Amino acid sequence: LFLYQQTGQEKYKKAATQMRNFLLGTLNSPSSFQKTPDGGYWHKNNDHYVQVMTIDGAYMSNPFLVKYGVLFNDDEAIQAGTFQTLLVASHAFNIQTNLPYHGWDYNKTHHWAHSITGTSTQVWSRSIGWFSMALVDILEYLPPSHPDYNPILYLFQQMAKGIKNYQNPENGLWYQVVTDWNIPGNYPETSGSGMIVYALAKGVRHQWIDNSFQLVSKNGWVGLQQMISVHTDGEPKIESFAPGMGIKDNAEQYVAVRPVNCPSARQKQHPHGYCAILMAASELEKLNR
Repeated sequence: LFLYQQTGQEKYKKAATQMRNFLLGTLNSPSSFQKTPDGGYWHKNNDHYVQVMTIDGAYMSNPFLVKYGVLFNDDEAIQAGTFQTLLVASHAFNIQTNLPYHGWDYNKTHHWAHSITGTSTQVWSRSIGWFSMALVDILEYLPPSHPDYNPILYLFQQMAKGIKNYQNPENGLWYQVVTDWNIPGNYPETSGSGMIVYALAKGVRHQWIDNSFQLVSKNGWVGLQQMISVHTDGEPKIESFAPGMGIKDNAEQYVAVRPVNCPSARQKQHPHGYCAILMAASELEKLNR
């Protein structure tokens, strides 16, 4: 969508439309993407995520659908993006912490699922980052007159309160298990922290949240800078972020997934560690202007 906006080349619109149709289908070709009985997209379209929605999954489709719908006057795409966002929040959001759990199981049969609510047990840093970015990116494009605008705005404002409450005051960062950084083995997780800084800074810039959150985002950025070192090639190295991972059963399993750096001496690299830092920096630059 960005490339289409910048160049006007039809090939980018065509590619975006193929992605849109994969999720929503067309009159002649229904979508093959699996949904829960109440209409929520599975986190992935495979047997490992049967009837499972995740908070981080909201970022992977919903801002795209809303932006696509606005650009090409596609009300179905807009409605799908806002519906999916509010649906997963309705299942996973904890009003006591003002933060959502990592995932939700419609069947309540996965090891990590609460037998009554179906939610997972923990608030995971990067899922908080993904979801907070999803909310502000949707708000950027969704017309304020849309009936889901105010519910999504309220959701972001409540979530910002939870994020603020669980920022570590000593280093400004958010931890792998967000709600208790004193768990043995818990660690500052820079990819989730970078995404959170991006979302808060964007929220302040658009005046969706008050100016007190500017200090929260800037303290987070100061903490992130302590996690940027120099690699052997003279280029930046990002430290202390979780590798790719799914929902775990408990806090101990989350912290057992140890942090990685990028670049790394290991064969496998994890470039999402760079992405979060870059997005945080870009949004803070806009805010500082």
